[in-house]
Amino acid sequence: MTRPLEAIASFNIWMEPWITVERPGGVARCGIEHALLHAHEYIAIYDPSPLVVAGIHRLLTAVLQAALDPQRRADLRKLLAAGCFPPTQIAAFGKQFARRFDLFSPAEPFMQSADLSPYPAKGDKVKTVAYLAQDIPSGTEITHYRHGSDDACVLCPACAAAGLVMIPAFATSGGAGIKPSINGVPPIYVLPGGTSLFESLALSLLTPDYQPRAASDKRDDTWWLRKPLVQKGKEVRDVSYLHSLTFPARRVRLHPERLTANCSRCGRATEWGVRTMVFEMGESRSKDAAVWTDPFAAYRITGNKPPTPIRPQEGKATWREFSGLFLQDAQPATAVSKKQVTMQRPGVLNQMADYGLAGDVRAFPFRCVGLRTDMKAKVFEWLDAGFDVPPKLLADVPSGLVVRNAIAFATTCAGAIGTVFRSAFGGNVKNQERFAVLKSRMQDGYWSSLAEPFRQFVLAIGEPADAESTRRAWIDTVVQQARAAFLETSEAVGDDAVALRERVRAEVHCNNLLNKLKRVELGGETK
Repeated sequence: MTRPLEAIASFNIWMEPWITVERPGGVARCGIEHALLHAHEYIAIYDPSPLVVAGIHRLLTAVLQAALDPQRRADLRKLLAAGCFPPTQIAAFGKQFARRFDLFSPAEPFMQSADLSPYPAKGDKVKTVAYLAQDIPSGTEITHYRHGSDDACVLCPACAAAGLVMIPAFATSGGAGIKPSINGVPPIYVLPGGTSLFESLALSLLTPDYQPRAASDKRDDTWWLRKPLVQKGKEVRDVSYLHSLTFPARRVRLHPERLTANCSRCGRATEWGVRTMVFEMGESRSKDAAVWTDPFAAYRITGNKPPTPIRPQEGKATWREFSGLFLQDAQPATAVSKKQVTMQRPGVLNQMADYGLAGDVRAFPFRCVGLRTDMKAKVFEWLDAGFDVPPKLLADVPSGLVVRNAIAFATTCAGAIGTVFRSAFGGNVKNQERFAVLKSRMQDGYWSSLAEPFRQFVLAIGEPADAESTRRAWIDTVVQQARAAFLETSEAVGDDAVALRERVRAEVHCNNLLNKLKRVELGGETK
């Protein structure tokens, strides 16, 4: 079926309101240009999905990186001192590239391949637009957040744009031939916060020294510079930093329709909506290309193996990854032992620490966003966690080591109560399943109980106070919570005579072991 392209409405996200921003007293919707020019008046980007927040943050960062192109520390300090983004440079970027942000442009549709038809065409493998949104069930994907039929899904232009900007950071494997985006299985992304949206975005801008080492300077295929074509299954070797932030991991073409409906995602009434699209494999990075390390992601390096991104893990609270996400590794950059593990925190944090950009504040806010998958096609849940990090911890290795040791001690105690529980109650083969459930509940309760004390511990370490007293208080807290978790769980084992005897012996063993670990940690006894 053919229709005149003129019948398709324009929705240019450079100007049209689609980004929801928080402001004192409420929220507002605006386009990219307005968001950047008034970023100092807004608190943060808002969306029910943290994945959308991260996607928009990275898009705005890419636009600012291109428009302002900071080259040295002085450039960033001058920008922060100004307190807002320069209108002249934002306007100049818009004058040159605003046309590339039109969602329904016949010739240059935003983040889509213009060689595909804006209407369902013969030969197209048409899919529901629900594939754009991680929080809407589609195809054979498990329903996590809501129930409904993907065939009935309609997205308004704003929500369709939100789905497109998630692709570069969060596209996952999706079956045969469907590869993830440039960062592979999505890592945990660390986004700088601040007192305003301006500060958050300004601190996300990187000078060349802190951009990925593997970034190419041969060509820049960021979205507004490249031809609006995405080849199916194309492998690319040379990727610039800005290209990575707008990486077209999927070959997409939306099919806009004039209709009267409510958006399935935001609930707003829309005159133009999208129900179907072409959605297939787009670009991927060549396997033989140099290792890509995203400046907003942290990595774990074992021996001489390639870095592995820190990703959300089932049952592992995000604060337990604090060392890798935020602290400077005190170990040598090049591992000697095959088993030696070093951590590489996000490059954006290195720049903040080296340039002293966090400012004179007690603690600086960061937001961590991730997507937990089975490392393949299944999506389980998103991760959204905030941390207030004292600037001192970003730059001071000794203070960071205290925090590392604090987490290590908590891990040791978790292992101790698990070992005692297993030896005391895990021998009955008939009750193995119940034992496993109780042990898992004990560990979960233990780690959850330490989340808030750890946040307070981190803030205290950043203060010019007695670090040793803070450390000792943390050790006491960990032992108390470990003991409490063990006692609470052991009570669920049973209350008959045999169970009571086992519980008494186990509790004595647990107390003795925890007290010994405490003495060792305090330096009063050797292991």
